[in-house]
Amino acid sequence: MKFIKNFLLLIVLIALNNSAHAVIINFKAMAEAGGSHGESAWNPLTFSYSDFDLSITATQQGQDAYAYLDAGNGGLGVCGALYNAGSANQVTNSGANLCNPGNDDNVTFYESLFFVFSNDVTIERIWFNNNHDGDRSLLGDLINIDGAAYMFSNGGYMIDSYTTTPYTLAGGTIFDIAFNNEQYYVSAVEVTTSIPEPTSIALLGLGLLGVGLVRVRRML
Repeated sequence: MKFIKNFLLLIVLIALNNSAHAVIINFKAMAEAGGSHGESAWNPLTFSYSDFDLSITATQQGQDAYAYLDAGNGGLGVCGALYNAGSANQVTNSGANLCNPGNDDNVTFYESLFFVFSNDVTIERIWFNNNHDGDRSLLGDLINIDGAAYMFSNGGYMIDSYTTTPYTLAGGTIFDIAFNNEQYYVSAVEVTTSIPEPTSIALLGLGLLGVGLVRVRRML
């Protein structure tokens, strides 16, 4: 009985030693001229991190479009066509693959973004902005997130709005963000994954070893 109690305690320690690794993907920063990508169009836009890979695609009226990084305090939007389609999927930092027309680079009517993560993740927060159009605010506006309308109760004039509810996703599933009643950019996303630390793995190994020793004693 004492061993069982100790083993249960070991399981608790393993759970506590699981670490949540957080990554913030800042689309607004990477779209700037000095950012990692610059203003550019992608199909798909991909990222690789230590705990997951991410692929982002877009549609316009149900047809393939470009996931578009727009500079000037913008972020991630959707573009249907480019001035030079052959320049897509390049980190140019020069604005060589600009959207055509230039005002079709945020998420607007009949446009969607699709996020697919390779592993299980939790999207802790998504930041949005409407810095280029309308009243420069998303406060009180709706965006369709993962198939449901989400109304913002935060943000304001030139101040990003953000979600307050986490979304837990299985690896390989599609997470979609689409237009509802206001144009917008995705400014950034915060993603976390739960990864066992080396100490957790070691504790689990010791626990399994203990179970084996108890069985051996009972057999002798």
